[in-house]
Amino acid sequence: MLGDLLALPAGGLAKFILLSAAFSVFNSVQCMLAPLGMTRRVYSQQPQQVTPLTSHVFAAWTALSAVLRYKCAFNMDNAVLYDLAFWSYAIAAMHFLSEVAVFRTARVPGPVVSTFCVAFTSMLWMIKDRDIYIH
Repeated sequence: MLGDLLALPAGGLAKFILLSAAFSVFNSVQCMLAPLGMTRRVYSQQPQQVTPLTSHVFAAWTALSAVLRYKCAFNMDNAVLYDLAFWSYAIAAMHFLSEVAVFRTARVPGPVVSTFCVAFTSMLWMIKDRDIYIH
């Protein structure tokens, strides 16, 4: 495991993406094992709409994002993986933005703020450093 971490490409972005993948795994597990707990806190404006099924679907999507981000972290020079990881952040940002601004199921301030911070930081950082990793 430590050897894997040493194999990360240089720079902080790969480490940040790997950390994001780890948090995504945690969130997926949480959504599967306690589907109404944290998920209802995130969608606090309409918690009755959160069901075990919606939480499990969210867990599956988040697990897919975790896999993309993990693979990207170790293969930052792969344009396809880099772009897919970028879009995983963009989709997450748009989802939560729509839940706050359009559907009004989540609110700011609230747990959704951390997702916005990670998604927007990742997207901006990935745009800024794309030429460093993709040749």
